[in-house]
Amino acid sequence: MAGLAMGQVTTTYGTSGSYTFTVPAGVTSVTVECWGGGGKGATRTSNGPGAGGGGGAYARSVLPVIPGNNYTVTVGAGGNPVLSADGGDSWFGSNTTILAKGGGSVATNSNTPGAGGSAASCIGDVSFSGGAGSAGGTGGFLGLENWGGGGGSSAGIASIGNDGGALGAAGTAPAGGGDGGAGYGPGLFGQGNGDPGNAPGGGGGGSYRRNSGTRLGGAGADGQVSITYVIPPPINDNCGSAISLGIGASGSCPSGAISGSTLNSTADGSFSCDGVGTNNGVWYSFTAPAGGAVNLLINEV
Repeated sequence: MAGLAMGQVTTTYGTSGSYTFTVPAGVTSVTVECWGGGGKGATRTSNGPGAGGGGGAYARSVLPVIPGNNYTVTVGAGGNPVLSADGGDSWFGSNTTILAKGGGSVATNSNTPGAGGSAASCIGDVSFSGGAGSAGGTGGFLGLENWGGGGGSSAGIASIGNDGGALGAAGTAPAGGGDGGAGYGPGLFGQGNGDPGNAPGGGGGGSYRRNSGTRLGGAGADGQVSITYVIPPPINDNCGSAISLGIGASGSCPSGAISGSTLNSTADGSFSCDGVGTNNGVWYSFTAPAGGAVNLLINEV
């Protein structure tokens, strides 16, 4: 007899903001995964290198929910190059139910790397820290190359994020995370902007200013919230059309369960139903004789 299929669904929110998630009918448990937003890399308005921002942390929990109820989803924003805020936290339900911390942003004209979002500050059954940014510098060929620091990656679903690397290299994310943005350069006598982090939650790269203008750090990437759940199969209940038969009697099979066939009973209390099934499932209701029992055998053809 064929089984009834159940469908797994994942709903993902990947742009910063607040949303409402309505639990589908029959769903009583969800797996929630959160990534915090990435921190921005340093902007430079004075000469020198800027460090990269930190990547967002990751948190995961299995949570009970009530079908039909609404739950708030908040996705943390990535750090903005012209503002000072860190990457935003991401959460589901409330910020005390499950939460992933955002990565640290780097202040204007600073070469102190942004910290990755800390697992210790997360709420969840499982959590991992994001990677830290790296510092910018000068050196390389004849000591004349300039670079901004690399952004740290966000954490993955099974491991911590990776830090920004040497010479402005971006942190490479583990599975499920977002890469950091590369810092400017390295460029000979150069200056320029940092690259933005990659979703979800990668930290932005740092800039380098040699002698003029405003050099922007890379923006941190927005965080993410993913909700996975299983939708149960529909129940095809035909009990309302069940037939009660006495010993030796016969009648039609339950409506919709079997096409063009007859439910038969014999003097010994056994029953049979011949025909071709048309629904996913068949239900029978029997009333056993006093002191007796009914055994139901369904043969697949």
